[in-house]
Amino acid sequence: MTQNQIERHQLGQLIGANKRDHYYELHYSTGDIARLYILADGIFRYFLDPAKKFDENHSSFVDLSQFNNDYFEKSQPKATSDSLIIKSGNYQLIFQQKPAVMSIFDETLHRNRLVQLSPLELGNDQTTEILKQHKNEFYFGGGMQNGYFSHKGEIISIKRDKITGKGGVLTQVPFFWANSGFGELRNTESAGNYDFGKSNPDATILKHDTNMFDTFYLLGNSPKNILAKYYMLTGKPLMPPKYALGLGHVGNFLTTLWQPGEAKERNAVMFEDGNYYTRTNKPEDASGKGSLNGEEEYQFSARAMVDRYQKQHFKLSWIVPNYDVQEINEEAMASFSEYAAIHDVSAGLWSQNNTPKASPDTTFIQTDTTDPKVLKNDALILRNNLKRKRPLIFSNTGIAGSQNRTMLAFGDIGGNWENIPTQVAGFLGASLSGQPLVGSAVDGTAGGGNAQIAIRDFEWKAFTPILFNLDDQGKFSKTPFAYNSKMTQINRAYLKLREQLQTYLYTLIYRAQVGEPILRPLFLEFPHEQVNYTPQVGHEFMLGPNLLISPIVNGREDGNGNSRKDNLYLPNHRTMWVDLFDGKKYLGGRVYNKQSYPSWHLPVFVRGGAIFDLGERNYVLYPQGKSKMVTYDDNGYNDYSRNHVATQITSDLEASKLTITIDPTQGDFNTFQTENTTNLNIMCDGYPDGLTVKINDKEIPMQEYGTVDTFAHAKEGFFFNTNYSWMPEFDQYQEKKQTALQIKLAKRDITDSKIEITIRNFRYGNETLVHAITDSLLRSPKQPMVDPDKISSHSLTVVWPQLTDQVQIEVNGILHDGIDGNSFTFHELVPNTRYTLRLRYVASNKVSEWSDPFGAITKPDPMNYAINDIHVTSSLASPKDHPIDYLTDLKLASEWETIDGVSEDKPLELNFTFNHLEHLSRMVWVPRKIDHQGDPVEVSVELSSDGVNFKPYGDHLTWKSDSKNKVVGLRNVDAKAIRLKVYKSSGPFVAAKEVIFFRDKK
Repeated sequence: MTQNQIERHQLGQLIGANKRDHYYELHYSTGDIARLYILADGIFRYFLDPAKKFDENHSSFVDLSQFNNDYFEKSQPKATSDSLIIKSGNYQLIFQQKPAVMSIFDETLHRNRLVQLSPLELGNDQTTEILKQHKNEFYFGGGMQNGYFSHKGEIISIKRDKITGKGGVLTQVPFFWANSGFGELRNTESAGNYDFGKSNPDATILKHDTNMFDTFYLLGNSPKNILAKYYMLTGKPLMPPKYALGLGHVGNFLTTLWQPGEAKERNAVMFEDGNYYTRTNKPEDASGKGSLNGEEEYQFSARAMVDRYQKQHFKLSWIVPNYDVQEINEEAMASFSEYAAIHDVSAGLWSQNNTPKASPDTTFIQTDTTDPKVLKNDALILRNNLKRKRPLIFSNTGIAGSQNRTMLAFGDIGGNWENIPTQVAGFLGASLSGQPLVGSAVDGTAGGGNAQIAIRDFEWKAFTPILFNLDDQGKFSKTPFAYNSKMTQINRAYLKLREQLQTYLYTLIYRAQVGEPILRPLFLEFPHEQVNYTPQVGHEFMLGPNLLISPIVNGREDGNGNSRKDNLYLPNHRTMWVDLFDGKKYLGGRVYNKQSYPSWHLPVFVRGGAIFDLGERNYVLYPQGKSKMVTYDDNGYNDYSRNHVATQITSDLEASKLTITIDPTQGDFNTFQTENTTNLNIMCDGYPDGLTVKINDKEIPMQEYGTVDTFAHAKEGFFFNTNYSWMPEFDQYQEKKQTALQIKLAKRDITDSKIEITIRNFRYGNETLVHAITDSLLRSPKQPMVDPDKISSHSLTVVWPQLTDQVQIEVNGILHDGIDGNSFTFHELVPNTRYTLRLRYVASNKVSEWSDPFGAITKPDPMNYAINDIHVTSSLASPKDHPIDYLTDLKLASEWETIDGVSEDKPLELNFTFNHLEHLSRMVWVPRKIDHQGDPVEVSVELSSDGVNFKPYGDHLTWKSDSKNKVVGLRNVDAKAIRLKVYKSSGPFVAAKEVIFFRDKK
C-alpha cells in the first residue's frame, strides 16, 4: 500500500458496535472508530476522529449543554445479517456492514430521509461524504452565498472571502438542508465545498479540509422544523431592540476631509453655509474636517448629521460616527451619545476585531469580527451599560452561530443594478442558513451617483430587517436626501410606511426565534409549486406570510420613462394578490410582463387574506378565505420570552359572509396598557350590510357615520369609506383611492374582550378570482414560433400572427400574462435549457384554445468555455483585500489592484499559466466599474506553448479607459501560458475585475 493510499482511504466494513453510557461506538475494518450520539428527536451526531481523542466540545459554535441522555437511553439497537439498525422514535438509523454506508429511514413517511451513496472518504487533510440526490430534491443553506439561495446543480464554497458581490461568500456556515426533510451541520471551522449535483446529478458531494468527520444530522417535516433544530445546536437568533428596525446612519466623522466643490459636480454636497463641498483624501486640498461634536467645524460633524435628518423629516433611529476608525476620544464620544439620545437616536461604536473602549452610555457596537470571545465581551459591556435592555451588535460577516450574537449588516461597492438581485437572493440564502437578521447599506459604499438605482435600492430595503446608509467611503453621499426633492420625498414615504409596518416586522422577528424566516423565498409559503424552489424567482421575496416584494432590478424603461417590469411571478392560482399602493388586484399562478412602475411605485403585493396591525390595535384586513395573524409586543427588555403580549386575529370569508374574530390579548409586561381602543379597516369592493359586533358574545349597537369628519370624532361606530388610504404619504402620487369598511370600537380591557364581527353581503376580489373562459369563436394560433435568429444563452424571442391585442404564453407549464403586439422576448432564462411553449389569444376575459406546443433550446453559457484554475503571477504587489488571485477567480464581484503604478521602462507583467496546452478563442479584460483610475491604456500580449519561452503576439495595444470589456482575439492560438504587459494606466495603480480566457468551442 502506497503512502498516498494510507493517507486517503474509504471507510472500511463495519465490524462491531457497542452501546456506551451516552453514545454508540462503531468499529470499522480500516481501524477507524466513530461515535453516534442521539441528542433529541431527529438530531443525531456522527463523530469520527482519526486521533481517537473524541473531544466532544471542540466546536466554538455548537452548544451541547441543553441536551440530556433521554433520547439515547430510549433508543433500541438491532443487528441483522448485513446491518446495524438503531431505532430512535420514528427514525431508523441503518448502518450497512459492507459497504459501510448509512441511511436514515422515517417510519412515518415510509421512506428514507437520506442515503449515503458510498462510504466516507477520509484523508489527512480532507473528508468527503457522498449522498444520494433525487430529481425533485432542492438544497439550501451554506451561509450567505451572494446571488444565490437555491443550490441544486451548483457547487458552493464554505469559506468566507469578503467579496460582497455576486459569487462572494460573506458568511461561513457549514450547514445545508433539503426540501425532502433533512439537514446537515458539519461541526468544523475548516473550509469546504458542497457539490449539489453539478458533477453528478444523482449525487451530493460534501467536502471539508479536515481529517475529522463530525456532523449533525437534522430531520424535520418542514423548513421551520429543521431551522429550529439548527438553533437548538447553535443558538436562537438574537432579539434586537426596537430601534434597530428604524433607519440607521453609518459614517466617518473623525477623518473625513472636505474640499470646496461646485454645484455641477455630481458628487458635490450643499451644506448649511450654502456652499458645495466634495470629499477628498488630500489634506492640502481640504477646507473642512469631520468631527463628533463640531470640534472642527459644526456642519461637518456627526451632530450636524443628526440635525440634518431631523430637518429633512427623516426619523433617524441609530448612528455609528466612527466607521473604519478604531481610535476615538471617549469624552467626545460620550458627549455625542448624549446629544444623539436627546434627539431619540441611539449612538454606537465601530470596532474592527477587538472589544472597543466603550463609554457607559454606548448602546450598540458595529464590528468586523466573528470571534465568539470578542463578541461575548462586547455583549457583556453592553449588558452592563443597558441593565435589563437588550444589547445589539452588527457584524459585516458571520459563521455558524453568529445569529445568536449579531445582526448581519454589510455594505457592498454599490452603484449598479446587479447588486439588487444579487442581494435579494443572498438575503434569502442567509435566511435559509439560520441568519434571519440581515441587511445591506442602501446604494452600497464607494459606488453611487445614479439616483434611480439609489431610490430603487432604498425602496426594497425598506422591507428588510435592517435599513441603513453607509457614508463617507467613496465620492458620493449616501443619505436618503442626497438627491433632489422628488427623490427625497419618495424615500421619506417609504420610511413612513416602514414605521407603519413595525408591528408586523417585529412580530416576524419574534417568530424567527422558532425557525420562521423573516425574508422568505416563495416556496416557504407556496411549497407545492416547483418554480418557487428555483433561481427563476430568486429576485423576489416574501416579507413574512403577507407581503410579496419584487424589486426593480434593471434600468429598462417604457415610453413614459417608468420602470418596465417583466418576469413578475405571483404564486398560487387560488390566491388573489393586491397591489399595496393602488389596490389593483391580480390572480396568482402566473407571470406578469410589461408592467410599468413610476419611480415612487415599488412592486409590492398583499396576499389575499392578509391582516396587518399598524400599531395600537389599528388593523387593516384584505379578506380572502380563512386566515389568521398573531401580533407580538414587549417592552424591549431581555426577558421578552416571559414578558410579552400576543393577540390573535382571524378572518373567514365564506361566500358573501365575513367573520372576524379578535381574541383576548394574552400575556403581560410592565408598561402594557390593558385598556385600549380597536380599529378595523376592511378592504372591500362595495357597500356591505348586516354588520353585527359582539363583545364576549353580547351584541353591541353600531351607529353608521356618513362623513370622514363625523366618524373621526366618534368613539364607536362604522363608516363606508370610498376614499380610503392607510398610507397617506403616497396619496400625492395617485388620485384614485381604495374602498374600505371602517369600524371603531371604544376602549375596553383587551385582555378580557373577545370581539366577533360578522358582515353580510361582503364582496372583495370576486371578479379577480374568476378564471378566463375559452371562446370557440377565437381561433387558436396557427403559426407561433421562436425566432431562430434571436436565441441567446439567457433569452429567446417569440413571434406570432396578431389577431388580438393581448396574448398569453405558457413557458414550461407557467402562464405568462401582460403580453401584447406580435412578438415578445423572454429574458433571464437558463442557458442550454429546452423551453416548451404554447400561445393563446386573449380578448377581455375570453381566451382561445392553446396553440400546438413549440419551443427552442437556449444557447450554452459562454462561461462554460472560460478556463478556470489559472495560475497567475504579478510583478507588482497587491493589497490584501484585492489579491492577485481575484484576477482569475471568475467572480466579477471581486476586484484586483496593484499597490504601485507602472511606467514604460518598468511595466507590469502578468503571467497566466494554464494546467495544460489550451486551444484558445479570446482573452477578455473586465475593467472595474467603481472608477477608472486603474485601467490599462497601453498593453502588449506574449504567448508561450511551454510556459517558459514567450514570443510577442501582434503589436502594442491601446485601450480606452472606460467601462467596456477589452477583448483580444486569440482564435486558433494554442498556449500553455500568456504574458500581459501593462506599460501605462489611467491612474497611480492597475486594477481590474477579471481577466477571462475562453477556449475554442470546438
